[in-house]
Formats: sequence, structure tokens, C-alpha cells
Amino acid sequence: MRGFEVMWTDLAALRYDLNYCEELSDFTAVSWPVVGRFKAHNGLLGCYMIPIAGLTNSVIEFFKWTQRFVGRLAMDGHCDGWAFKKADGSRAKAADYMRDIFDRLEHNQETTTLIDKDCDVRVEYGAQRSGRRFLTTHATIQGVTPHVIELQCRWQTYRANGDRSVVRSMIHLYSEVRNMKKTLIQPSQVC
Repeated sequence: MRGFEVMWTDLAALRYDLNYCEELSDFTAVSWPVVGRFKAHNGLLGCYMIPIAGLTNSVIEFFKWTQRFVGRLAMDGHCDGWAFKKADGSRAKAADYMRDIFDRLEHNQETTTLIDKDCDVRVEYGAQRSGRRFLTTHATIQGVTPHVIELQCRWQTYRANGDRSVVRSMIHLYSEVRNMKKTLIQPSQVC
């Protein structure tokens, strides 16, 4: 997901999937529901469930962080609607968080060796940088098949078709996220 797409997270649906996984003691992944008007749907409202590995190769405990995120919002009485919202209840924008993110990155750059001192974090880590491009590149390098990447990263199909109608396969149309989870988490798992 790019930064702006994360803002489209439906909190009630995220809580539902998180609870479902917890009841099954299945911490391998959590599906983030993204709701919005997508170009590929001709502006119609749609929802994508994006399964993300519960634990990545770089040992990011995504499932645990999702539990913490949802739990912290619940402590403030925030249990549905947009997961990221402004004080008036409207959906937040990625730009609303940019100062905090850059301040933290610059602090880490100054106090640790995690980020090279010559790196301009406002350029290299900016919202204009496509996380999807990174995911596709990294997953390919790590040996995830193009077909599996395409299942998770369907935007490539839409981009490749330009103005023409998108033709999706039966796999794209009828695959159920929970049944395909083991396959769909492969791109995020290798990160």
C-alpha cells in the first residue's frame, strides 16, 4: 500500500479480521481492509482485503503491531469508521502524518546508524516513493513468483491496460482472501 491508501483502512473490518484470526490462534497474517473509489473500478466504491504477513523476514511483528494499534484506538473509544481520522471524524490524509514521520526518521538518523548520514530522508522516504514498487522489486529478488506478486499486487494489471478494460482471471474474481492467505502473504513475508 502506498501512504495514502493506508488512510482508507476500515477499522471495523480490520477489528473483525483480527478477532477472527485470534479466535483461530492464527497469527500468520492479518488482512487490512482498504475502502475507497479505485481507478480500476471506474470510480465505484470498492473494498480490498490486503493480507500482510504476521511476521516478516526482517522480524517485523506486523500482527502484534496491528493488535497494539487496534487496542490503542479502542482505549480512546475508536472502534469503527476510518482507522486514521481527523478530529472531525473525516478520513485523515497521509500528509497529516508526514511531519511526525520525518521528525522520527531524522531523529533516528542523528542518533543511530540505521539511516546513512548522507541520506535525505525527506526525499528517500517521502510519500511519493511507491511502497508497491519496493514490494514488487524485493519480492522478485527474494524469489516470489510473478504470478503470486500479481495476485497480491493487482495494480500492475490495471496499469498495464491503461484505458482499456481490465480482464481479470477467475483467480482474481473468485479467490477468497482467507483461503488464499498462505499464498497472498508471500510478498509481504519476504520483506
